Amino acid sequence: MRTGVMLRGSKADQFERIQNHLEDRRGHDLSRTDVVGILMAEFEQDLEANRGNPAKLLRE
Repeated sequence: MRTGVMLRGSKADQFERIQNHLEDRRGHDLSRTDVVGILMAEFEQDLEANRGNPAKLLRE
């Protein structure tokens, strides 16, 4: 399966900042796919950690 997403304006700028931060943290270049995968994995970890209070994730 394939899902395409196009970011524009401030969302594209935000994604670039996140990608740069992750690359600095990991010490190497990351593809956009890698960045999205990392973000999704971190979100899933947060879901597990806040299993008793899922609304907390939606407010942040």
